[in-house]
Amino acid sequence: MKRNSFIVIIIVLVLAGLLGMWTGKFGAARSARAAAAEQVYVAPGEHDKYYGFLSGGQSGSVFVVGIPSGRLLREVPVFEPRAAYGYALHANDPQRQLLDRTGGAWGDTHHPVLSEKGGLYDGRFLWVNDLANGRLARIRLDYFETDSIIKIPNLQGAHGIAAVSPDTKYIVVNGEFEQPADGLVTNPAPYTSVVAFVDAVSMEVKFEVEVPGNIDIADTSKDGRHAFSTIYNLEQGRDMGSMIQFDRDALAAIDIPAAEAAVAAGKGRVRNGVPILFPDENPGVLTLVPVPKNPHGVNVTPDGRYVMASGKLSPTVTIVDTKTLKIVAEPEVGLGPLHTTFDNRGNAYTSLFLDSQVVKWNIDKAVSGAADYIVDRINVHYNIGHLQAVGGESMAPTGDYLLALNKLSKDQYLPVGPDLPENQEIIDISGEKMKMLASFPTPPEPHDAVFCPAKILAPKVKQVYATAGNAVEAGKESVVRTGPDTVTVRMSMIRSAYTPDHFEVREGDTITFTLTNVETIRDMIHGFALPDHNLHVALPPGATKTITIEAGKPGVYWYYCTNFCSALHLEMRGRMVVQPKDSTITLSDWKSGQNVTGPVPGVPSTGAQQ
Repeated sequence: MKRNSFIVIIIVLVLAGLLGMWTGKFGAARSARAAAAEQVYVAPGEHDKYYGFLSGGQSGSVFVVGIPSGRLLREVPVFEPRAAYGYALHANDPQRQLLDRTGGAWGDTHHPVLSEKGGLYDGRFLWVNDLANGRLARIRLDYFETDSIIKIPNLQGAHGIAAVSPDTKYIVVNGEFEQPADGLVTNPAPYTSVVAFVDAVSMEVKFEVEVPGNIDIADTSKDGRHAFSTIYNLEQGRDMGSMIQFDRDALAAIDIPAAEAAVAAGKGRVRNGVPILFPDENPGVLTLVPVPKNPHGVNVTPDGRYVMASGKLSPTVTIVDTKTLKIVAEPEVGLGPLHTTFDNRGNAYTSLFLDSQVVKWNIDKAVSGAADYIVDRINVHYNIGHLQAVGGESMAPTGDYLLALNKLSKDQYLPVGPDLPENQEIIDISGEKMKMLASFPTPPEPHDAVFCPAKILAPKVKQVYATAGNAVEAGKESVVRTGPDTVTVRMSMIRSAYTPDHFEVREGDTITFTLTNVETIRDMIHGFALPDHNLHVALPPGATKTITIEAGKPGVYWYYCTNFCSALHLEMRGRMVVQPKDSTITLSDWKSGQNVTGPVPGVPSTGAQQ
């Protein structure tokens, strides 16, 4: 009996110990999750520490997220129409016409870059490429809106871009897809491409440099001397098999001052209005540094000492001295290295596509040949592409957060059909060991990211537009017939009314609207939607926009506000009456509310409505 009691006691103690271990482990896990959640939690009414700008890929836009919360703050439409912002919707919208003139109403954004002053982000502009149509766009960060889009001549596939440090003299744009040297399909010569140098202020292409092979990712030295690009397919093959015959590809280094001097000396061949420098005619402009086959990412260290080319097909990162352009080390970091970013403590972080990991390694130890250069590894979900540490592309990384931009999410979120959400993960890199903090989904397909401290950018952001030269002033609204079949409408909007709130035109008329939101209080956005006319405008306070449409079929068309603005939001509406073509009505005296027919005393026969 005593023996049985002893056995029971032993079993109870063992079970209690196992339960304690389990609850302790469970409690520790809960505590770790709580600590991670605390790091990324931003309470209501509080603001994130950083703005994150994520390229939208085939969404053709830029996503703005708060870091560390991961909250989506805004989508900035760039290369595609966006109904929510009334951006580039209508064929006669100047924004849409700009898209159509430069390559069409869709784009594939990949690499956002911020303007710099003294090697630090200054919060003025952000540029992003359009891989599909060879375009470069600039976003004004005081208004968070696209202000310029250019089509870059002589290249196809505008891929990697970079701001020339330290003061953003140029934006470098790589042409990834090779073409015949003179652009003619009958040219039997090897295909080549170019790196374009775009003036950051004027958005003019100043010159281009011919480079063999497919030009991939870009970065620049911190002193403005070199533009670096990775190159694959030096074989100049047309298919995958013929693109991987050589043992090595290259890191390209373009000497910017040497290129400028050559252009000034008239040594460029002008094609489509842009001088192109050919390396065989201009020695010293282009240097090719051999690196492992099919390199991908290229990144310059914050101190400017080294430029690194990631192996992709090799498990290594090639470290090159930016002054001598000599290889100083080639550390092995893992399978499928794609991109590298940096902290403020001498460490590099490389994305490993095949390993689905981020690897942390010490730069000085790798260069010196020390065996213990690998510091840490962390798993991500899954197949990471780009990664960015806050400030990692500038001269002053902060060393606190890193964003992993993963290509697949698998089981990370609720199923939403075959097309799963994109997965971005926030990692704490402030300590010796990396810690996974949180993940957040996005629409397709963030490719790369860059971050700007809120303390730098937020004070520059305007929340009421400066008055435009063509703005409609309150009390000076008008409806004017400017010709037999043309009408101009100058309209103001304010809570909760349009002025004019009704007007009449004829079938066949062309109507030009100039619309101004005359609010002076921030966050009072008004919309203007005209049913059956494919017309929607969203105007923040102070903003003005001009759009031309056709009157359409006879009928009554109610325009209304699409942005909830007040308790009388639903009452904010007006009527456009389209009279039949043979109607005798020549104007609507919208101030008196009376239709006027026939000749109008004192008004020319072409008609004037006021």
